[in-house]
Amino acid sequence: MSKYLESALKLHDHLVRRHWRSGLVGPDPGIRFNFRIGRFIKSATSFLPWKDDLYYLQGQGYWILGNWRLFDLTGDKKFQELATKASDVVLSQQRPDGAWDYPNPEWKGRVATAEGTWGVLGLLESYRQTGASEYLQGALDWHHYLINTIGFQQEGDELAVHYFADRSATRVPNNSAFVLRFLAELAQLTGDDSYLEPCQGMLTFLERAQLSSGELPYIAPSADRPERRHFQCFQYNAFQCLDLMRFFELRGGQILCPLTFNLLHFLQSGLSPAGNAYYQCGVRHRTVTYHTAVLSAAFRTAQRHGAEEFRPLADRAVDYVLKTQHPQGGFSYSRGDYRLLSDHRSYPRYQAMIMFHLLSHEKQTLPMETTAALGMSGNV
Repeated sequence: MSKYLESALKLHDHLVRRHWRSGLVGPDPGIRFNFRIGRFIKSATSFLPWKDDLYYLQGQGYWILGNWRLFDLTGDKKFQELATKASDVVLSQQRPDGAWDYPNPEWKGRVATAEGTWGVLGLLESYRQTGASEYLQGALDWHHYLINTIGFQQEGDELAVHYFADRSATRVPNNSAFVLRFLAELAQLTGDDSYLEPCQGMLTFLERAQLSSGELPYIAPSADRPERRHFQCFQYNAFQCLDLMRFFELRGGQILCPLTFNLLHFLQSGLSPAGNAYYQCGVRHRTVTYHTAVLSAAFRTAQRHGAEEFRPLADRAVDYVLKTQHPQGGFSYSRGDYRLLSDHRSYPRYQAMIMFHLLSHEKQTLPMETTAALGMSGNV
């Protein structure tokens, strides 16, 4: 067993023991006061029974994807069962209009593009693996809501998907990157390229938003809002790089194109000599574990697609993650906050991300091969 698979299995056991209750449930660093101050108080007083568990759909998506990867790697049916059970719970939470409510009480009543899209990326993988039509239908219902209710902000020939439904427009490149991936997954699984109709506009938006450094800003400028260039720059750009590489892989295009290759070179500047990801441009004292895990996955994916120059960066980053794993299998969330504080609570959303990205260092069955085995259309 490789060290990556061993680490992922230990983390999986931790998640089952600590957070699995049909879905992944647990605390989250959250937003506003809790993110700035509250979580450190809770981390320091972990002996108290904090009643702040939440069910994040994004966490379920990563959990489902990770369990299917573990099933592909090990053949152990317990991972298949966990993936399908989690997918069934995701479907049970879906509203009649195809959306899901946002879990955080500070944003009660909102519908977030990220939550729904990552939930259905899990559902689509369950459909790919099982052929069960209810998973595809859940994804199609979300697609209808995404296109017709959330919608896009258009400036010329650029399209940027909205961050929330029924909210003022903010052009956040990260959202458009994972929606590109979602639409490509949907087109590949259904054989219907009409789902790709918004993709060229989103690609044009991302290409024009990319800075000379290779970085995609957190918020791109628009007629209604100025640019916000830096916010947790390296992890957001790593996620975008992974989603775009997956998009081009599904579309049969050049995976290491100028857009993704420039992102990778920007990410190089976000990795310390010790192997941890910097928090953002200009902030090097603060480290967040899942940030490093996603950088390691981006570098490894690029290496696997022929860019050997990124192998040592992938090794350096993933080795740093492995060294920080607790004996019980989990990971601390952050260190060096405000230079003095740390957050050691177990947040299932981010632990599931770490598990999924650890598995990117393993050779595995390709989704396209699984699709062919089920007899589905693999044409895109």
